[in-house]
Amino acid sequence: MRTTALALILAMLVPLTARAAPAGAAGTAAFKQQMLNDTIAAVQRSHEGFARAVSRGALKPNRGYAYTLAASVNLHAVTGDAQFLAWAQADIVSLVEAARAPDGKQTPFIDGFRNMVPFCEAYIYLQKKGALKPGQRRMIDEQIIASIATHYDYTDFGAHNRGLIDGAAFLFAAEAVPDAPEAGKWKRYGEALAADSMFQWSIEDASIYLPFWQTYTLNLAELQGRADSHMKAVTTRFYFDYARGLLMPNGLMPDWGDGDWTHNWSWLVANLVRAGSYYKDGSYLETARRLYDATLDYYKKLDGDTFYGIGLALRWMDASVPLEPLAQNRSAEVVDDLVSKKITFRSPNGDYAMLNYRDEGPYGRFSRDYLNAQLNAFQEKPTHGHGDENAIDLLMAGSTVLLADGGYRHTSVQTWEDGWRADYYHNKIVARTGQMMPYEGDAFDYITKDRAYHPVRTEKIHFGNFGSLDYSRTRLVDRERGYTGDRIVLFAPETGLYIIVDSILIDEPGVKVFANVWHPDNILKQGEGYVVSWPERIPIRKEYWPNSHNQELLIQFAGKFDSVIRVKEIERRFNPSKVFYQYLNTYFFKGQRLAFVTVLRPHKPGTFTPAMLEDVRVITGEHDDNRTLGLAFTLNGDPVTVGLKLDQTIGLTNLRGRPMFDWRTGSITYGKLRTDSDFSFVREHKDGAREIGFFYGCELQYDGKTLFDMPLNKHMYQGADDFRNPLIKDKMPRWHEVIK
Repeated sequence: MRTTALALILAMLVPLTARAAPAGAAGTAAFKQQMLNDTIAAVQRSHEGFARAVSRGALKPNRGYAYTLAASVNLHAVTGDAQFLAWAQADIVSLVEAARAPDGKQTPFIDGFRNMVPFCEAYIYLQKKGALKPGQRRMIDEQIIASIATHYDYTDFGAHNRGLIDGAAFLFAAEAVPDAPEAGKWKRYGEALAADSMFQWSIEDASIYLPFWQTYTLNLAELQGRADSHMKAVTTRFYFDYARGLLMPNGLMPDWGDGDWTHNWSWLVANLVRAGSYYKDGSYLETARRLYDATLDYYKKLDGDTFYGIGLALRWMDASVPLEPLAQNRSAEVVDDLVSKKITFRSPNGDYAMLNYRDEGPYGRFSRDYLNAQLNAFQEKPTHGHGDENAIDLLMAGSTVLLADGGYRHTSVQTWEDGWRADYYHNKIVARTGQMMPYEGDAFDYITKDRAYHPVRTEKIHFGNFGSLDYSRTRLVDRERGYTGDRIVLFAPETGLYIIVDSILIDEPGVKVFANVWHPDNILKQGEGYVVSWPERIPIRKEYWPNSHNQELLIQFAGKFDSVIRVKEIERRFNPSKVFYQYLNTYFFKGQRLAFVTVLRPHKPGTFTPAMLEDVRVITGEHDDNRTLGLAFTLNGDPVTVGLKLDQTIGLTNLRGRPMFDWRTGSITYGKLRTDSDFSFVREHKDGAREIGFFYGCELQYDGKTLFDMPLNKHMYQGADDFRNPLIKDKMPRWHEVIK
């Protein structure tokens, strides 16, 4: 077996921790060779263990071995080495022989919905190669017929992983055993279940489910002869771009919703390889390569369902497509603000944060209604997502993770009732209403009593890059609890500083609790209004990802301390953890406003000083009722002033004519800064230059000087002449300039 022996030697010569890919097509070839080496070694280990069990008479039917079978035939398709075909042939026969009952009938064992497709793929391939005897084929046919019958009673339909994968199982079974008595029924089942997903948006917002949902759409499109049309669909391209846009600087993927960030990675690798090879776009291949290398550095070898994903990647890869470097050092929206609803904040220094403001979505209603009626999981959205709207799901600086999401489970005792998807396990504003919390009680204990998911609606208001600052504003409307919450994120790529402003408008009066919740996990130092933290490790179910100690995080609640501030030990991600939060608990009137200001400052270990707490100051302005907010801080010694119009209706005063906005009544003073913009900043550079940026404004003044001014517009007015405003200025949507 010269091919396999050579590949194994190559695998030993290329350490898992030293994988610098050459540029261009040579890099793609090296990436493919590395995946081939690793897969051959892994499949051989799996096969040899399987063969030992067979020789001892100890083999029990194992549906998970379908992944090894699929990888074996894909290795044969890629290399032509007959040994892989022989392994697959011998193993599939032994597997079904072990499922033979005393009466000679097959006992169904492929009852897991994710295993039927790889099992059938391997069987279809072996049939095409003529590798099975008639008696062996009859036995395997009987197993598929018996196993697929166990899938009849549970459709679990919808544009999500379970419905699609079971649909694919029926369709692949019909392809594998076309003469089965119920093959026609299988096709009808499969088509009915897959219709919600093919050429459609997924309703899921879960990092572990989306990858194999997409993999099965790709497989099914191939099976049905629709691969080209499927790859050309905007819905297909979207999910490739989605994954590429979320890649972390360390090569891993963040987790959110039902997710763990080192799980199901191989399915993502397969999908990205498919995209890069089909579209001839090496940036997808480079994303796949980085994800592959980073995950293998942790796991050291392929195992389990990773065989399947990497086997597909090998079969799909076009090694002639050159790797293309990724340009991911700037904050950006991840594809769109309708389906993805995510923003990544990045810098050239390796800073990364992901804001997730994804709600249930305004689409897929049929699927969502079914899941609400069918699932007994009231803590989740009907998207397998968590209550993490407007949450910072992940934050890292350099190679160190400083904030991580809540994970797929949060406790060591897993029950459906323990609230592991609830809003209070995320870095966000948590609201409760209807009952006054006891003054001597614990606010976190109080908010955890409500574990059910409560639907909210979210949307992006602003996002932009403005040189010294990146800025976003995303809105959450909670009709049930009667408030609207805007989360404003200011990020300074130069230093890695984040300032989070949560502006809350009371839509319905009543007793309410608002908590500004953060999960630093491991607190190293704490004081009045702040903690310094570093998570020593990131729990992944029952695994631990070691976290480098290259950075620590200051979390500071800035501004007025009307709120109560607490640190509490809880259980999260299977482990003891600490939550840092502030809360307000009182009667709120309709139209009342409140605001929380949180400073997130990554810094080198041991470099925290109390002076850091004095850097970010809240400017008390003419609207000291949380309708506006001014901030003053420094960037590398340069003074920066920020103005935020939290109440965007300020200045909408020309009610009988258009335009309604008016500079004279809409302008706000924030220290030296005066503007009518929703967001604005001025940075005073050391060389005397002044950098300005703003969203939605007519004019910006600083220190008595006008730095931006829209001209008067005599042609813009459309109302009656009696109400004409002679001083009409149009709004500039966004602006960034350095004024010398």
